Amino acid sequence: MYTRNGPLTHIRVLDLSQTLAGPFATTILSDLGAEIIKIEKPGTGDQTRHFSPYKNGESHYFLSINRNKKSVVINLKEEEGKKALWDLIKVSDVIIEKFRPETMTKLGFSHEKIKKQKENIIICSISAFGKTGPLGNKAGYDIIVQALSGLMSLTGEPNDPVRAGIPIADLVGGLYGAISILSALIKKEKSNKGLIIDESLLDNMVSLLGYFSGSYFMTEENPQAVGDKHPFIAPYGKYKAKDGFMVLAIYTEKFWNLFTKAINKIEWADDSRFKLNENRILNENELNFEIEQILQERSIEEWTIIFNKYGVPSAPILDVKGILNYPQVKSRNLIKEIEHKQSGNIKFIGTPIKFTNEKLNNNNPPPLLGEHTEDVLKNILKYDKNKIIKILNEY
Repeated sequence: MYTRNGPLTHIRVLDLSQTLAGPFATTILSDLGAEIIKIEKPGTGDQTRHFSPYKNGESHYFLSINRNKKSVVINLKEEEGKKALWDLIKVSDVIIEKFRPETMTKLGFSHEKIKKQKENIIICSISAFGKTGPLGNKAGYDIIVQALSGLMSLTGEPNDPVRAGIPIADLVGGLYGAISILSALIKKEKSNKGLIIDESLLDNMVSLLGYFSGSYFMTEENPQAVGDKHPFIAPYGKYKAKDGFMVLAIYTEKFWNLFTKAINKIEWADDSRFKLNENRILNENELNFEIEQILQERSIEEWTIIFNKYGVPSAPILDVKGILNYPQVKSRNLIKEIEHKQSGNIKFIGTPIKFTNEKLNNNNPPPLLGEHTEDVLKNILKYDKNKIIKILNEY
């Protein structure tokens, strides 16, 4: 049974995207109650259906990012499929797509044509570089955007750029996509005007440069990678304890004084080398060496107890298994389980969005390819049996 609750149950979204950025945006909206109709290619569907590992033929990748959606398979290169999509557009509030800018036009669904059919529909177009500029028609993937955006130059050690461990450009694309759509829905409810969103993954990542761009604008000096350190704060970063690594984030002089007490080095509070943050930055190598000598005397668990007692910002460096079994995560009920028709019992990370006075409970399993095609054509578009057969025959 496909059920929905939450603030967006009155919203229907046509999802023409695949892989990650677009599907992540629609997963966020689905968690908030929106009805997501995912349009997939006949035979193959979303690319991520074919990424291993699998469970009973279903991809971990697809299962992790496509809950609460209805899969409809129609052939957008054939006449009946095109007509079906036009009819779905007429009864939808939002379209989200992630094609190169010219692809929708080639399929016969330019933004201009869509707006003529339904003036107040919201169109969210996600692409690597946006619809304008010299790179407007260029294909781009997460690592391409990370490289161009400056992110990789700031990640890792100096002169050794590193890609972020998660596909951050695509994930931020999903976040900005959902934010853009939500703001457009507010506009629509007030004015009945549908906005066209031109979202660029590169724009998104450049917007995250934050104080690194601020530093460059002020000094014209190019920020450099600092590894696990912070360019303006010390001590800050990764430190080795007796049995592994942990992090410290001593942001203020208050925390510095607490830290000196926790490690039994209260004399550092008045040491001219370390007394103030600007002193600690100038003598950072010496300071970090001294700290690691002390931290290696105890285990991470022992230091965690001590630092928690003194209120020092610190944490162990957990791996994926560690965080998915971490007491804080378990207490927040973030890990969900659901029965999938093909894969059986599956676990996934649910929405981090929580309302204290309304419970979100949208835990519908990710769809099989084309699972909801007949249901949507029959119950939403009111097509008769012969018309449905015609569309299915276009596969």
